[in-house]
This record gives sequence, structure tokens and C-alpha cells, in this order.
Amino acid sequence: MIRNYKALGLALMAMFVFGAIAAQGASAVPLTITTTPVPATVFITGVQESEHVFTNAGGTVKCTASTWSASATPVSGAISELTLAPTYTGCTAFGFATAHVKVNGCTYTLTTPTAVKAGEVKWTAPSQIHVLCPAGKSIEVTPTAFGASVCTQFINEQTPTSGDIVARNAGGAGNTMDITDEVTVKGVHYTGTGGACGNAETHSDAEYSGKTTAKCFSDAAHTVQIGCTLS
Repeated sequence: MIRNYKALGLALMAMFVFGAIAAQGASAVPLTITTTPVPATVFITGVQESEHVFTNAGGTVKCTASTWSASATPVSGAISELTLAPTYTGCTAFGFATAHVKVNGCTYTLTTPTAVKAGEVKWTAPSQIHVLCPAGKSIEVTPTAFGASVCTQFINEQTPTSGDIVARNAGGAGNTMDITDEVTVKGVHYTGTGGACGNAETHSDAEYSGKTTAKCFSDAAHTVQIGCTLS
């Protein structure tokens, strides 16, 4: 059963995400916002701070801009999970100068994190990080050459097998307080249409890594920033 955690802000990417927590006696940690009154809905944006890289047997996928967005509506001051909607632009894949990454409505779901120490939490695979997709959809990575598709790699709905996302209070004060998260996820499953993309078989050797900064806002336009911290 997913435990509720008190929170009104934050999430962390990132783009692809996923493990099982091994620490005994670990506890859930609140995610809080620093403004009063607390908005009915908190809107969150994650922007890459260091390059995000998706690596598998065919090579690497890199994008110049990796972002995600999320919103959280507290129920009695508690949120049990956070869903991130990613976007990737300016991408290359498997040695080709141009690639397109379509998420097709797929999202990353992060359930209750585990406290590591004051101001730091961890999401681990496979219990706390999941890729969810609409029926029949998947994340598609398509490198192109001279405007034509070379092949397509599919990252389907799944719970990867190992790795984690570590989030930390980043700095600032008051409404500028934000959070960073570092993604190191392994055992991501994928299939492909041939060539560098793989084949029709399911492979589980992909890895994803990168760093993101998450900021919280009180409005859907993401213009009024509010502070968010890990307790």
C-alpha cells in the first residue's frame, strides 16, 4: 500500500525513472512549501541542470532540453504520489545528428519517497518509480537521416529494475527555495524496429542519468514562484 506523505510541492523528473529501498527503519518524508497560505494546487516545473543521457546497446540518446511538469492538489494536507509529464527537444540518438522523442502521453509516477537525512530523500526502483502510458502507447525515440526515419525505439510502460532518484534542498530563500534531483536508473526495458534501435525482443540493459532543478509555483502559468523544501 502506498503511504501518504504530507507535501505541497516538488517532484523530480527527469525524464525516464525507477528500485527497492533497502534501508531498514526508513521513513517517508514531508515535502512542503514555504508560503502562507498554501495554494489549493501547487504547480511544479523541472528543468535539466546537467545533460540527461539514455544509454543502451545501440548507443546514447541526448537532448539539449529535458523538462517536466507536474501539479499536486493536497487532500487533507497529504499527497500520495506525484506524476511528471516530460518533454524532450534538441535530441540526438545513436550517432545521428537528429532524433525525435515522443512521449505520447506517458508519464513518470513517483510514490512516497524515503528519508535519507535532513533535506534529502530518495526514490528507488522498482517500488517508488514507474513509467505509465496510455493504452497501446509508449515513449518513442526515432533517429532520422536526411529527414527520413532510420528506426524507432520504444520504451513501454514499466517499472525499471534498479537505480534511484535522489532529491536535495538546493538553496535560495523564501519564495526562491527549490530542489535538485539526480537520476541514476538502470534496467530500463525497451524494444526496437531494427538497426541501432534494437529489435522486436524486449531488452533490459538501458540506463538513464541526469540532474534536474525543480521549482514550485502557485499558478498554472508558472509565473508566481513559491518556495518548496524537503523537511
